[in-house]
Parts: sequence; C-alpha cells; structure tokens
Amino acid sequence: RLLHTPGKDEPSGMLYLTTALLGALTADGLVRMPLRKMDRTPRQELRANPELATLASDWADYSKPQHNELLGAHPVVVHNFMDAQYFIEISIGSNGQKFKVVPDTGSSNLWVPSKHCPVTQLPCDLHSKYDSSASTTYVKNGTKFSIQYGSGACAGFISEESVTVGDVTVEHQLFAEVTKEPGIAFIAAHFDGIMGLAFDTISVTGAPPVFYGMVEQKKLDKAQFAFYLNRQAGGDGELVFGGTDPAHYTGDFTYVNLTSKTYWQFDMDSLAIGDTSFCSGGCHAIADSGTSLLAGPKDIVKEINKKIGAVGVFEGECDQAIDQVGDKIIDQILSKVNASTICNVVGMCKTTLKCLACEAAVNSAKHKIASNASREHIKDEMKSVCKLLPSPEGEATVDCNKLDSMPNVDIVLAGKTFTLTPKQYVLEVSSGGEAECISGFIGFGVPPPPRPPWV
Repeated sequence: RLLHTPGKDEPSGMLYLTTALLGALTADGLVRMPLRKMDRTPRQELRANPELATLASDWADYSKPQHNELLGAHPVVVHNFMDAQYFIEISIGSNGQKFKVVPDTGSSNLWVPSKHCPVTQLPCDLHSKYDSSASTTYVKNGTKFSIQYGSGACAGFISEESVTVGDVTVEHQLFAEVTKEPGIAFIAAHFDGIMGLAFDTISVTGAPPVFYGMVEQKKLDKAQFAFYLNRQAGGDGELVFGGTDPAHYTGDFTYVNLTSKTYWQFDMDSLAIGDTSFCSGGCHAIADSGTSLLAGPKDIVKEINKKIGAVGVFEGECDQAIDQVGDKIIDQILSKVNASTICNVVGMCKTTLKCLACEAAVNSAKHKIASNASREHIKDEMKSVCKLLPSPEGEATVDCNKLDSMPNVDIVLAGKTFTLTPKQYVLEVSSGGEAECISGFIGFGVPPPPRPPWV
C-alpha cells in the first residue's frame, strides 16, 4: 500500500495504491527509513500482560485529573494509537538523540517526551526523553502545546531543533517536548512519540510537519512519500521519502482524489462481502498509518465481523476457557463448591468482568445439572452466557483454523476493486504462547463531522 503527494512545491495531491507488494531493493534519490513492526500493538500488549494492564489502569485513574484538564485540547479524532504497530527511528539535536516514532498520516505534529517531564509522569519514565541542554542546535520557543487522543492526551511546549530522518536533516523544525502523558495508550507503547504526516491545517500551534520542512528546504528530489508494510513481526518494511520504489510493487497505480487537505481523506466507492454492501452510496475514508486496523461505524463493523465469523474478544476467550476447564467446573459444581470459589480456582477471576461472567456461567450450569443434562449440553449453556459479554473497543477474534474458509472482502476505490483475503484482513498474534487471530475490523462510535466514518 503506497501513498504519496505529487508536485514540486508543496505536499498536496493524491493517494496512490498498488495491487501487490514485493521485497526491498535500493533506488537512487530516495530517503529510505526502516519501518519496524512491533510484536504487539499497545492494545494487544495490555491484554497479554495483566500486570501491565493493572499498571496502566492505575495510571489512568491517577492521571485522570490531568486528562480532564486537557479535554479542551486540540482533538485528533482519527485514532488513539492503541492499534499502532509500525515505527521508525529518528534523531533530534546536534548530538543525535534517538527516538522511536510512529509515522502517522492521521496527525501533523512531531512530539517526543521531554527531560523536563516530572518523575510522576510514568509514561515519560518508560521512554526516551529529549534533553535540550545536550544540543547546540536547540532554540527555545516555549509555546504551549496540548493534544487529545481517544485513549489519552499529552501536553508540553514547542521547541525548535534540527531533526534527522534517515540521511536528511530538517533545520529549524518546530516540535513538541511533552511533559504530561495521561491515559493508558503510552504506558503500553513500544514507541516514544509521534511524527505526523498529515496536512499543516490540523497541526497544533501551526507547527509545520517534518515532511513540509523536507520539501521547503529542498531535501528531496520529489515531494512524495510512500509506505511499504512488512507484516512479519521483527521484519523491516520501509518508509520512503522523495519518490516511490518500483521494487515494492507490481502493476499500475490507482489514483484517488483527495477530498480534504486535513487528513489523507478520499471517497470509498464500496466495501462488500459477497453481495452484501456495507458502504451504500459510497463513504468518506482516510488512509491512516497510525493504526493497523480498519475502523468503521461500530454497528456496521459488528455486522461485518458477524459475516466473517468473528466473535467479541471476551466471548472468544470465554468459549476457549470453557473448552479447557468446563469439565473441572462441572466437577466442582457436583462437589457443591460455590460459584465464586470455582471461578477463582479455575483462574477466571483475573478481571472483575471475567469473574462476573464466570459466576454467571457457573450458575447457568447449575440449572442444567439439576435437569440431568449431558456435559456437552451444560458446556453449551455456559457458552451461551459468553455471548452476552461486551467486546472491549469493538475488538473481535476469529478461529485461526478457519481462515481458508472465510470470505474475501472487496473494497472499491476509484472504480477499481481491491480484494482482501482472510489472511490479509486478519492479524495473527502470539498470546500466552499460543496463536490468536484478531479481526482487522474494529468499530468506533462516529462523532459529528468532520470525522470520516472509515479509517
């Protein structure tokens, strides 16, 4: 998937998409940045690591007053970085202070944690921090900066520095030194900050995006950038500035007109599974490199996940747990052990919601046992309780063994159909030493315009 901006004088233009991607080769005149893929997104990290999830929850509670203070901050409504999975490494200052940043087409500012972060700011403590006193190219600015995301917010102040991306150094770049990071997203994040690649029209304080500096200071042969995404964890993709690399694609470009110079927003003609369309009459969408999922209106995404055979994350975990410990639960019930004790014994009380669900399943099983139902019918009754569990953030899972039988998803852009196979729209991650397959479709409640309904 490639997107770039044609033209010589300013970063504006069109979205480009290719039908296939290949391996990496060198290309003259291109600034090439290794695009690293994290093993897990912040959301997946919190689910896989209960201790980290508890720490993040405690931090969210502790930092809630700070978060409330920032509710009026400049909103970035596209995403919350809970599903960010790719980052690049940049350096700031004359001494080359290194930072892992998400190259994000859904926002426009560059920010990293500051050495001026108070020790009480846990996310700062967990990441690299910029030290202005160690750089001879630092210029004080001091303009207040604050930005709000779906799962958190951050605030600090603007500074001016040299920023190096690959072998290109942008001079006098305005960026934010962040001193407050309330919320949970940046606790679990494997990246330090964000490098926005959207338009300056949505930049907080009007600070020009780094890409603008590359173009205006004539650091690039062409005012273009392109992404090559490698889906293998630990494998490098590439973010290319200054053009596109034919080694990363086959076929012809499909040109899609942008509909707004804010995000990289365009019209999507259709999104369908078989004869069922989920984008009747066309939809607005944006290309957002800051997330690894396809996000849409939660009610529609719920229907899509149902169509592909996905179930809510908690429902899937609940079903799996009953398969593993269902017989043990039944034995405990027959031994007259109460529901609370049973759920603690089988390890299903790691969270309040899961504990309550387990107790409800146990009580439901008791009624079936009283009616002399078979063990399989009792387990089925317990699983019926699983279906009642809410799915956090609309996240859903699929059976990894059924990928070959799942349907394709067709997305039509500029009249051309791009077909996603199950292996392309399902994320396979490692959880507790086992493979887990996450649906690539996630729902969000759509706020009033100008937020586009698909990401």
